[in-house]
Amino acid sequence: MSDEKAEVSMSRAEYDLLKAKAEGTPPPAGDGSRYDSRGYRTIDGMEEADINGDGHIDNAELNMHLEFKRKELEDADAMRDAQRRMAWFALGGMLLYPAAVVAASFAGLDQAQGTLGDMAPTYFVAVAGIVAAFFGAQAFVKGK
Repeated sequence: MSDEKAEVSMSRAEYDLLKAKAEGTPPPAGDGSRYDSRGYRTIDGMEEADINGDGHIDNAELNMHLEFKRKELEDADAMRDAQRRMAWFALGGMLLYPAAVVAASFAGLDQAQGTLGDMAPTYFVAVAGIVAAFFGAQAFVKGK
């Protein structure tokens, strides 16, 4: 007998078939068609990354998929920042509006005070409606 070690080489598809036979389970569906020529299997749930539709994700497709996901996260972060700024701006406007009415009163601008006072109900309802519609739409989209 020689001291040489025997080397066995097989693809991942061949290994899975051999393993299934040894365990007495059915072979993988598609008789190994989800494996590429190197024996690598496409990851389930990553079908959207397979741009050319060949059933396998190469490095270029994976890099594009990761870049798309990174941009998606950045966009979601920017949207949350914009929502936060809009909420603070609307809150600031709602708090400063009564201060403008009081300032007009102290300045002796009776006509300005009257105009601002008459506009107040419309202003508050409009700002609240804009904020509610924006956040309601975002919550609806997120809930889908």
